Amino acid sequence: MKYTVLLFIFCLFSFSLYAQKNYTELREKEEELSLLLNDLRSIKGDNEIKKVNEKFKKAFGKALETDGAFDYPFAALKSIGKIHSQDKLVRVITWNVQFEDLSHDYFSFIMKKDERRDRIYVTELQRQKQHFEMIRDESVNHENWYGALYYEIIDVERRNRMYYTLLGYDANNQSSSIKLIDVLYFTGSKPNFGYPFFDTKEGRARRVIFEHANKATMSLKYDPQREKIIFDHLTPESPGLKEFRSHYIPDMSYDAYKWDGKQWNLEEDIIAINKKESDKVELKAYDSKLDSVVTI
Repeated sequence: MKYTVLLFIFCLFSFSLYAQKNYTELREKEEELSLLLNDLRSIKGDNEIKKVNEKFKKAFGKALETDGAFDYPFAALKSIGKIHSQDKLVRVITWNVQFEDLSHDYFSFIMKKDERRDRIYVTELQRQKQHFEMIRDESVNHENWYGALYYEIIDVERRNRMYYTLLGYDANNQSSSIKLIDVLYFTGSKPNFGYPFFDTKEGRARRVIFEHANKATMSLKYDPQREKIIFDHLTPESPGLKEFRSHYIPDMSYDAYKWDGKQWNLEEDIIAINKKESDKVELKAYDSKLDSVVTI
């Protein structure tokens, strides 16, 4: 009995030292990453931006392979999007860089926890720039990701399998911006995007894309009280501009998607008000001035 207690204390002490060592290592790597990120956000010239971002991406990838990185906050990296799924099995990390012509490029790591094997899989997404209209009804994977900043994740379960609904943002171009709803799911440890879960006015869709005028701000958020994804309804500024998405703006009405256990169903013209017992709503969104995902 005495031997067992001593063995337990020794194992606990060893684990504590191991965890402290990992934390110290991650903190040192975070400091290095913070310096690189500061350089990335301040440096000028497209070639220099690409060089510094490549250094940052490689260093970040190595840091994420460190034991304990899945739960480490990386709080010093304030302009990097870092979100966990509700089941704490997935972490999505995204960031962007802006070039001299005001175009953007996007980068991401997906972390997947395998509790049965006690292992964390880290996958870098490779961007293949393409117009969203081309992939509206297609699935993509880690080798041909379209690129976006994800700021919210909603877990949904169907047939004993977990899917992760993502809300995202793309700065697109000088005329229009894009908000999107997509579904992240896994084949083994590898991430895929796009699943026919959306019942839209045009039929079943793998993802929902909202393109709107840059001068307008579109709200797209998940309301956990109503269990709905609520968003501004977009309409053209005038009937003659119906074919030009860069002239679509919110019309002060709201639509929503509601999960019914099988799919996300569109609900039009809902009343988007807060419950009386709460006068504050926390919203995650992209701030172009700060070049970051922020909480409002």
